Amino acid sequence: MSLGGAIGLLHYLDYRDRHDVDAWWSSTAGEEDRERALRVVEKALETHGEVRRRAWGDVVSIDLRREGKTVFNFQVASRSAQLEPTLEAPWVAIALDSLRDLLASKMVALVERGAPRDFRDIHAACEAGLATPAECWSLWRRRQELAQSDADSHRARLAVESHLERIARHRPLQEIRDSTKRAEAENLREWFQKEFLSALRD
Repeated sequence: MSLGGAIGLLHYLDYRDRHDVDAWWSSTAGEEDRERALRVVEKALETHGEVRRRAWGDVVSIDLRREGKTVFNFQVASRSAQLEPTLEAPWVAIALDSLRDLLASKMVALVERGAPRDFRDIHAACEAGLATPAECWSLWRRRQELAQSDADSHRARLAVESHLERIARHRPLQEIRDSTKRAEAENLREWFQKEFLSALRD
């Protein structure tokens, strides 16, 4: 398998805590290989709490739960598209997604899911100089086309705007008591509205 998601991005940018691991199956991993790998993960977690495996579509998720709450999650799926070959992680003997693939996947998550962490990750990557907003959108479009998925820019813009509105309703700026966090949230939302979405070309 290959590491992706926030843990994969950690190799290039360390800016927030992470409580989950996302990975992709390699094309050479058969059913026995996959089951063996999942059992290794489950056994490693069993000493730390209750372990639950879930599956839907081509995704398998393993949750570590304590007192009825999920405190860690491992998720692995079959890859629908890949822009560049994987790399060898320098800190563990496992493959690692390229930066371009990590950003492309995060862009898909931003458009489709729009969780607050997706916005923070893309903003942090751009602020760190790992990519520009225009490059992020280009990577999103390339990945969508390779996966034969919807690459309509109008739909993507509407999705991101809708996610931002949902987040703003759920967490209004005036209800954020910490002035530093309030300013960070305001700047991030303004950046997406004025800079990030402006870089999306029809």
